[in-house]
Amino acid sequence: MREVIAIVSFIMAVIGGLATMFYKDRDKQTMGSIVAGAFLISFFINVNQESPLVLQVACMIAFGMAVTGGVVTIFSNEKNRRTGAIGTGIVSLGTTLLILFMYLEFHPY
Repeated sequence: MREVIAIVSFIMAVIGGLATMFYKDRDKQTMGSIVAGAFLISFFINVNQESPLVLQVACMIAFGMAVTGGVVTIFSNEKNRRTGAIGTGIVSLGTTLLILFMYLEFHPY
């Protein structure tokens, strides 16, 4: 049951991050970032280190979100959208690195 809660929490965090990147309205961006942050915390509380498939998929999706945030930041002409994309990209990249090094125990050397 804990794995299902972790998966749903991660999906909601991704939806909140996408809302933060792609909405023009600043209030919706703020609510999207709050939802994303709350559900990302819930994901890390509920995820289990013994489920590497869930962690690997979450790591790949978080990296995709970081790349998407970078692309939106580069090509967007709207200040609010760029600001939301920068924040989402940084948090997503941090999430990727946290999952990779802490949970998947990746050792580069």
